[in-house]
Amino acid sequence: HTVRRQSIKRGEPRQMPSLPHTAESTVREEHFSSRRKQLEDYLTSILKMPMYRNYHGTMEFIGVSQLSFIHDLGPKGIEGFIMKRSGGHRIPGLNCCGQGRMCYRWSKRWLVVKDSFLMYMKPDSGAISFVLLVDKEFNIKIGQKETETKYGLQIDNLSRSLILKCNSYRHAQWWRQGIDEFIRKHGKDFLTEHRFGSYAAVQENTLAKCLVSWVVEYEDELLCLQATSAVFFIYLYFLRLSPEIFMKRPVVEGNRWRLDCILKRKA
Repeated sequence: HTVRRQSIKRGEPRQMPSLPHTAESTVREEHFSSRRKQLEDYLTSILKMPMYRNYHGTMEFIGVSQLSFIHDLGPKGIEGFIMKRSGGHRIPGLNCCGQGRMCYRWSKRWLVVKDSFLMYMKPDSGAISFVLLVDKEFNIKIGQKETETKYGLQIDNLSRSLILKCNSYRHAQWWRQGIDEFIRKHGKDFLTEHRFGSYAAVQENTLAKCLVSWVVEYEDELLCLQATSAVFFIYLYFLRLSPEIFMKRPVVEGNRWRLDCILKRKA
């Protein structure tokens, strides 16, 4: 305890704030605004303490997570704790969808809704467990008949059927409506098939067009490069992408459509 006390920064608050002890029934109506201000100050003081701010119970109470305020990830919809059923993947060769109730395993996860994907995290560590992309097969169903789960919620895309268990039918309906309205508003471009079978809509004035122009201009020089690694380097430098990203989704032909394998064939 001595070492712990010495390690605490002096500028950080150390004492728990206190709420008024007077019963609500004895407070006059003209004092309600000050009571609300006291509650606001109490919650603000709590959130200034890292020990309480980073506690998953606090985040559940407020309805936020570590990723709530990262603007580079795009607009954010609803989020909260859910019970997730194992299985449901649609990858050929690994098609164990949990047939039979004996195979099912339920895990508590924190679900976050974004404009082009949904993801769930482990509540204790905050580690991202899975990302479900919004695509042309994206669909949401509720009800025991559809999900084989009481108060169930099923979210489908090209690669997975994600089964969630809610506390009540109203809770499942709240999730379904919140996800559907948010995706229809912010992620509608991903719900339809676009030119050349692409999952993304045509965008004007993007860096990809500049890259294509550069490749066309220097096509002869690129063809003269004998070393495959040099071609990898040039493409990856301008693309700023991981070489292991899959250019076709879902993954249905092994690594054939992984970026580095595509570049190797072209080289």
